[in-house]
This record gives sequence, C-alpha cells and structure tokens, in this order.
Amino acid sequence: MKKVSKEMQACIDACYRSVTAAKVCLDVHMGEPDMKKCHQLCLDAIDMATACASMCAASSDYVRQVGKLCAQVCSDCADACAKFDSEVCQECAKACRDCADKCGMLA
Repeated sequence: MKKVSKEMQACIDACYRSVTAAKVCLDVHMGEPDMKKCHQLCLDAIDMATACASMCAASSDYVRQVGKLCAQVCSDCADACAKFDSEVCQECAKACRDCADKCGMLA
C-alpha cells in the first residue's frame, strides 16, 4: 500500500474534521432562516472537503487544484459560521479554517 505524505495526511484529517463539524452545524441549525447562507456553505464545504480528502488519499494529479478550491470554500464557510455565537458554529468555523489552511498548503 502506498503511503501518503505527512502534508497530505494532515489535509485528509483536517478535511474529515471539517466535514464532521459542518454536519453537526447543519443538524443543530437546519431551518433557521437567518442562517441560510451558512447552511449552503456548510453543504459546499462538506462536498469539497470529502472530494479533497478522497483525491489526496488517491494521490490524484489534481490535488493542487482541488486543494485550492477546497481551501476557498472552507474559508468562506468558516467566515460565515464565525458570525454566529453558537458553539457548534464556532467549532465549524475553527475546523473549516484548519481545513482551509491545510488544503491551501497543497496548492
């Protein structure tokens, strides 16, 4: 089995932490009308982080491009969630910011 680099593994781990945090955020706050943009960004972050982790694990030739996009989406999600006082929103913002940092390093 081929091993991934420490940098790739850090990205994979951060991606899955952000997916978990975004799913919790959605579960707690789904349907709250003032959080519609936050909900959409959480969904986007879940999709991008899942794709990025998968492509990192496969050592895809597109990791740099996907990592760059994942970093942008997760950064946007972090900014949106950080605006709310909810503990789960703050956890989501933290996890997404870490994901953005780790994925950004791949780009």
